[in-house]
Amino acid sequence: MRVLQIIASGDVGGGTNHVLQILRGLKDSMSLYLVTQRDSYLSRKAGEMGIPCVGLDFFSGRLDPRVPFRLQKVLRSVKPHVVHVHGGRAAFFQALAGNAVPSVYTVHGFHFAHKPFPFRWLAAGAERLALNRANHVIFVSRFDQNLAKTYRLLSGNTPNCVIHNGIPCPSVTVGAQGRQCLIGFVGRLEPPKDPLLFLDSLRELPHYRAVIIGAGSLEITVQKEIARKGLADRVTMRGGLSHEETMNGMRDLHLLVMTSRWEGLPLVPLEAMRIGVPVVTTDVGGMREIIEDGKSGVLVPDRTSTAIALAVKRVCEDERLRANLVNEARKRVTEIFSEETMLSRVREVYEGIARFGQTV
Repeated sequence: MRVLQIIASGDVGGGTNHVLQILRGLKDSMSLYLVTQRDSYLSRKAGEMGIPCVGLDFFSGRLDPRVPFRLQKVLRSVKPHVVHVHGGRAAFFQALAGNAVPSVYTVHGFHFAHKPFPFRWLAAGAERLALNRANHVIFVSRFDQNLAKTYRLLSGNTPNCVIHNGIPCPSVTVGAQGRQCLIGFVGRLEPPKDPLLFLDSLRELPHYRAVIIGAGSLEITVQKEIARKGLADRVTMRGGLSHEETMNGMRDLHLLVMTSRWEGLPLVPLEAMRIGVPVVTTDVGGMREIIEDGKSGVLVPDRTSTAIALAVKRVCEDERLRANLVNEARKRVTEIFSEETMLSRVREVYEGIARFGQTV
């Protein structure tokens, strides 16, 4: 079976890591091809695996007519049995390309709900088009599936399911130990992740140190805020790292802190849970599907620096609680968020629509 994966941004991040998992996990049983942003991290990784990749500029404009035309050209060349698009931008351009190849669209979180009007209305319309042009829609969280229903984005005739993101079998590594707590922010330095709220929280934790792993449009702003808040002696910025380097950096943490404004079902907390690093996160998006509050992590209902700081202190200063969170989180990852299960279910979707034009 020939399967073409399409994702607009190939930068380090959850969507990119998800596509890499599919490429690594299914390349020995399927003929896989990739279209992504040219000269990106993902295109380089695909090249290392020997997977044919076409570089395409998805960000030249929101309605650049050249993008669907070029996608059509790739489709005629590859002749895939299934096209799998990831994220709204890639799905929108694939819908405009208008071809007869069965397609799967994986929603890695909806952003339109957080845009001001009329951009929210326009973005919702683009999502509606993309969702209903697909033969099957995969949501990574029940939260996003319910959001699609709330906004009436999905036709009742479009098959869809929830396939949670998965990660490899849990490691026996246990997170950092020691007296002075080292907390970490791991993610894109972009408004949805809200790294500035992380800094506000750290300001209320004067005896804690922090590491920030990630890059993005707010990088200079974050640097300036670190200096303005007098945090330079307690914060290390490591920039954008590869997935392997990021995992090594996370192993040094006592605690991962997520301050997101919204999420789908992110991989970063699952990876932290796998290696024994407890997670404190804002209660947004699909986080409740990952974490049982107080059992396998801590959910903060109020997006305030004080509430986040109190949660961080609660975990870091109670060794018994921290140990319990680590043990329960590892069990939860094993039982629910297995990479093997995720890949098996994705394969079933491919086989179903390739044979019958729909899932079985």
